[in-house]
Amino acid sequence: MTNDKQGKSFERLSFYQLLNKTKVEIPIIQRDYAQGRETQEKVRNKFLSALYDGFKEPIELDFIYGSEEKNTLQPLDGQQRLTTLFLLHWYIATKENKLDSNVKAQLSKFTYETRASSREFCTELVEKGIVFENNAEIISDLVINRAWFVASWEKDPTISSMLIMLDAIHAKFKEESNLWEKLITTDEENRPITFLYVKLKDFGLSDDLYIKMNARGKQLTPFENFKSQFEKHIEKNGFEKDAKNPEEKFAHKIDTIWTDLFWNYRGDDGLIDNELTNFIAGIAINYYAQSDTSQTEKVKSRIRLLANPKAENGTPDIVPEDFSTKEAFQYLIACLKVYEHNHKVKTDTTPLWSYCDTTLFEDLITVSDSTQQRRVLFYAQTEYLLKNQTFSQSSFDQWMRVVRNLVENAYSGNWNIDSMVNLMKLVHRWSDKSNDIYSFLSTLDISTVSVAKEQVKEEIEKAKLIVANPVENKQIIYDTEDTNFCKGKIDFALYCIDYDNKDISTFFANQLEKIKNIFEKYLNDDDISNDFRRALFTIGDNGFYNYWGSWLYVVSANKRRIIESTNDLKWNFTKKDNYSKYLRDLVLKLCTETIDDIITDFQKTQEFLYLPNWKKRIIKEKELLDYSRSHYIAIARDESRCWLIPNKKVANNSEGKKKLKEIK
Repeated sequence: MTNDKQGKSFERLSFYQLLNKTKVEIPIIQRDYAQGRETQEKVRNKFLSALYDGFKEPIELDFIYGSEEKNTLQPLDGQQRLTTLFLLHWYIATKENKLDSNVKAQLSKFTYETRASSREFCTELVEKGIVFENNAEIISDLVINRAWFVASWEKDPTISSMLIMLDAIHAKFKEESNLWEKLITTDEENRPITFLYVKLKDFGLSDDLYIKMNARGKQLTPFENFKSQFEKHIEKNGFEKDAKNPEEKFAHKIDTIWTDLFWNYRGDDGLIDNELTNFIAGIAINYYAQSDTSQTEKVKSRIRLLANPKAENGTPDIVPEDFSTKEAFQYLIACLKVYEHNHKVKTDTTPLWSYCDTTLFEDLITVSDSTQQRRVLFYAQTEYLLKNQTFSQSSFDQWMRVVRNLVENAYSGNWNIDSMVNLMKLVHRWSDKSNDIYSFLSTLDISTVSVAKEQVKEEIEKAKLIVANPVENKQIIYDTEDTNFCKGKIDFALYCIDYDNKDISTFFANQLEKIKNIFEKYLNDDDISNDFRRALFTIGDNGFYNYWGSWLYVVSANKRRIIESTNDLKWNFTKKDNYSKYLRDLVLKLCTETIDDIITDFQKTQEFLYLPNWKKRIIKEKELLDYSRSHYIAIARDESRCWLIPNKKVANNSEGKKKLKEIK
């Protein structure tokens, strides 16, 4: 022990002497090993030249500071030098056939806390090593080609740097011999490479200062912080106490197999932290939803935070307590395992529309603000994969089709956390039957269902039809569901063919196909044509526009809407009420006539003669409705005239009135 001028204590040690005294663990807060980076060639070669010269004339590598606790040193400064010295010792011991059990025990005392892969690489390198070939130009190939080397380790920046450094050490030292004994000598005068080791507590540094000095190390990402805390959480709660194989533990797999999985989806930053965070948060949401039987506000609040992240990078703030029980932890592991081999799963015959651009897995992990609807679909997919050991594309598509229909139609677009959780619970209850969902639904008692009851009732009716005659009925039901107008809800189409759900014999596939064809021809775009609107003026009492009403003050007239969009038509004219009859009658006419024929023939009727003139003009004059771009009109109280409104609103003054087009 030596004192400096201020009386502070330090020791001059070789690397091997340091390992005699204590285990060395590179702390998680430190930067990845950098001396081996490809960009650090000059630094690397300069340092190796200094080490090489040390065997001729001893060198000292300056101070190495560290905090020692429970006989383990965590270096604050010197990580790069210590790692290179570890690699040099391993190389020379291997080259000179000195890597016996004693040396292995000594070198195994050097390890990394940063990530399990770095830690395991160091262990395997020492314990299993390589068969040394002096004539090998690149020694890293000998390492990579060993059976114990995990391919994903090459993505670990510390390991990839170590491999580069080993090649550089080999290039520098391969022609040298008899270095091992010199390297480990305890002769103070002849130790080739030493450094000055200072314990922080001996140097009088406070914990606060230690933390501040550590700012020179890398700043941990939120996910790295979570992972470090989560691994401690797992150990503290004994979640993996029965695991006999270390390679099956979370710490190993998250740095190897699961890194490989998410590496395929890494972002522009070259990291997978956000993707892993999004996935784990998604699984936490799933488990909270399926297991919270009491639906407590506390759990809903937690789901809300995970589903709507407030972090600057848009990722959820996951915490270990999101998996507070062994069951929750095991669910996470099961989901990670199931997606190892199924991350590319997607529906084949069931379009998921705007809910999914690629796969549900990729959308969940790469989109920072995944919608509640998409989360339900991802949950349904996950449940299918967990509950069915054998994957069947057809049964998977059927299952996802039913859930898709529920997601699209259950809440009429009025979604919130309760909607998502309730639908997830329904999916969870049904998932045991996900391999044959139609057989299950065909016998389901609707009185047992309290969620999305109207759409569930329709799914039951369709399931009965499919089970009764899958060859004739299934495809036309699918095709009708998949139209842009129906999007999973075909109740109105069944109404058009007079289907009685109490009597399956009243269903005719060829009739439904005719209705489906009309939907595809006339109702496939976001808006209907003005010709379709003109045709609606020929149906019934010609008053379909009364489904919506307001007042236009500038002319003191009734303001009406003549179908704003295809969705407007869907939500207001398909409910089996008086207004649905307008659409039904027109659709049925279109099965045998064209729109032009319907409009032309109507003008020959007595009914047409008694219409107000403004209605006659709208029906006859093809271009007239083009003026009403937002599809609003105003009708005089005596029905004598109407005004076409160019936009939804006009000012209540003379300028606003000038913009109206009077039809009389």
